[in-house]
Amino acid sequence: MAPTISAGRTTADTTVLERRPVTLVCDVTGVPPPAVTWSHDGVGVSEDGGRRRRLLKGGRVLQLTPALVDDFGVYECSAHNVVGVDRTQFRLHVLGTFTPQS
Repeated sequence: MAPTISAGRTTADTTVLERRPVTLVCDVTGVPPPAVTWSHDGVGVSEDGGRRRRLLKGGRVLQLTPALVDDFGVYECSAHNVVGVDRTQFRLHVLGTFTPQS
């Protein structure tokens, strides 16, 4: 069965305040179990030693802790197995915080 990504717990447009955690969920089914990869604005996403970016549940969950303004953009989840491929995109908006200077 080819991979199918369903609308999971994450909406296509997600907004988070800077320095807050954000989780993107790629809810995928398929037989055999699909491999999941993520990209950010066309560049592959990988874990950074567990510091800020974490891939959980076999890559199906991307967690940014904390999200920074530079993390804004389009994230794509791609699921593939020998039968086929499915993809979905999430647009992440990170709102910066303003600290007045005295």
